[in-house]
Amino acid sequence: MATVWSDQEYGFMQRALKVAERGRGRVSPNPLVGCVLVKDGNVIAEGWHDHLGGLHAEQMAIHDAEKNGFSSNGATAYVTLEPCNHFGRTPPCTEALMWAGIKEVIVAHLDPNPTVRGAGIEVLVQAGINVRQGLLEAEAGAQMRAFMHWCEHRRPMVTVKIAVDRNGSVDDRSGAPMRFTSEACLDAVHQLRQDCDAVLVGAETVARDDPSLTVRRVEAQRQPLRIVIDPNGRIPSDAVLL
Repeated sequence: MATVWSDQEYGFMQRALKVAERGRGRVSPNPLVGCVLVKDGNVIAEGWHDHLGGLHAEQMAIHDAEKNGFSSNGATAYVTLEPCNHFGRTPPCTEALMWAGIKEVIVAHLDPNPTVRGAGIEVLVQAGINVRQGLLEAEAGAQMRAFMHWCEHRRPMVTVKIAVDRNGSVDDRSGAPMRFTSEACLDAVHQLRQDCDAVLVGAETVARDDPSLTVRRVEAQRQPLRIVIDPNGRIPSDAVLL
């Protein structure tokens, strides 16, 4: 029988998804994850995976509660991804939740990572913590789609970006190259680059457009790896990206 979720529960998980966005462009290859701690119907803390090697969302939320003078004992944790149960760059989130006295964990999406895959929930249940799963699962999966793709296929997710004019051409080569996309489109491109680990172009793009392939129009904590397919050594020695 499908779980029936209340409007309040939807609201708390939506907040966790929103909080997770604060890590965008900072945590790859890890996924975006958000956590909200709720007690007596009120949010007492929130956390997110902020940067690679940093605290996980659950750990940050517990720390946030302590910092603000709230006890997490007896609270409910709304987490967008199943808590991990293994040692990596940080200790297991399951241990943090048990240590904090969390009474219930509501999980949006199961972790497809082979090192987790239900083991996190199993440990929590064995510890006497009530666990429910599936609230806004599709939304969480979409937010973590690159991570989900990697776990399922063991290859990176590739996004193709192309701009065409009203004639269906990317470059009619009748004159000097010129930009015909809007400022809003440029902003979207740089947002897309911020989410990518690498940007790949062909040698002709470099020779014709001389792009930098960096993130500039949005705040970026890191720059993507720049890759050029150039088997014949056609890239000009004074190209901007060099």
